[in-house]
Amino acid sequence: MATKKLNKTEWEKYFDAVSKNLKGVEGQLEVVSEELGDQVEVEWSFLEGLSYDPKDNVFEIQFAEGKHDHLIQNPTEIYVEEEAGTLKAVEVIKEDGTKFVLRLKPAPALPG
Repeated sequence: MATKKLNKTEWEKYFDAVSKNLKGVEGQLEVVSEELGDQVEVEWSFLEGLSYDPKDNVFEIQFAEGKHDHLIQNPTEIYVEEEAGTLKAVEVIKEDGTKFVLRLKPAPALPG
């Protein structure tokens, strides 16, 4: 597994491309902060999209069925963990040091 830091100039294009392949992918969002420790914000739920808006400097995690949409204001760093061309995790760090870790698991293989 390889973890890499994305340059801010890549964020919008990278996550637009990733979002095209999220059908059937589930995500779990954890928030890690000095004050609160490590908390699961969203249990495993199907993902709708991941996007970065450079104009407003907001990273958005969209979960299916319109629930749990999560906006991360003013991210300063984004890391992605990939294995064999598959995205396994995204870590977004805000300027105050709070980390948001989105773990992904692919759709189960269809029988037959």
